[in-house]
Amino acid sequence: MKEKLSARKVFHLSLVLALLLALVAYRTWFSVDNSATVDQIKDQICDLSHSSCSELIGGKSLTAAISELPVRAEQDFVVRLTGGDPAIKPVKAWLEGRDMFMGTIPVNFEQIAGGWQGTTLVGSCTSPMMVWLLNIEWSNGQRQQLVLSVARE
Repeated sequence: MKEKLSARKVFHLSLVLALLLALVAYRTWFSVDNSATVDQIKDQICDLSHSSCSELIGGKSLTAAISELPVRAEQDFVVRLTGGDPAIKPVKAWLEGRDMFMGTIPVNFEQIAGGWQGTTLVGSCTSPMMVWLLNIEWSNGQRQQLVLSVARE
């Protein structure tokens, strides 16, 4: 059963197509997108390899730092989190390779005076510069991601 496209059906299809194109054009040209600034902030991940990093966790400033730089592969190092709200705790933390598939390495934080401290290490691979991501999930639901660059020796 083949039906012919009548002039009326062609007109309705053209009208729907024109309406959809107008809506897309309107949204593209006239929408105010505030999420761009949020995305830009999210894209700026602090690198712990060079200096400490500060971020707001629970409305209070928290500073993350590596105790002894530079970090060396296959050697323990300490991550310190100072400041922040004492009621908000790191629930889960792990390291994972950004461009390497080396699994995840858990980081267990313990409470110390003025913050949290975790001892961990990263593996070594064939890349001359390994980039690791430190992911921290907080008890208030926030997530934090920091970069850690490690040169192969």
